[in-house]
Amino acid sequence: MEFSRETNNLIAGLRGLPADRSRSRVRPAFALGNLIELLEEHYKIGQERVEDTIARNWKDIVGEHAAHRSRPQVVIGGGAVLLIQVANPMLRQELTFKEKEILARIHQLPGGQVIQALNWRAG
Repeated sequence: MEFSRETNNLIAGLRGLPADRSRSRVRPAFALGNLIELLEEHYKIGQERVEDTIARNWKDIVGEHAAHRSRPQVVIGGGAVLLIQVANPMLRQELTFKEKEILARIHQLPGGQVIQALNWRAG
């Protein structure tokens, strides 16, 4: 029979034993098969990410000239901002001027609607 921590501490006090002051808590056990399914779902293992879709279509989104000197990195900010690495500050400025057009092309991709802004990083 399982008792609460308070009850166990009361019994320990009556028996002259030290109280349990740990912060740990008892959690229910999961079957390993269920745990793996939960982890796959939580971390989206085996599912294509929006970054992968954008990277695959990057040449069509920014054009061949800019695609060779830039690449999408990761979606940050809860999925709202796409971080893009560019080769130099001049290209970053050029792509910043075309930001609305680039966002419109990203929104046409499956899952691309979650991207609300672009963050450019030179380097």
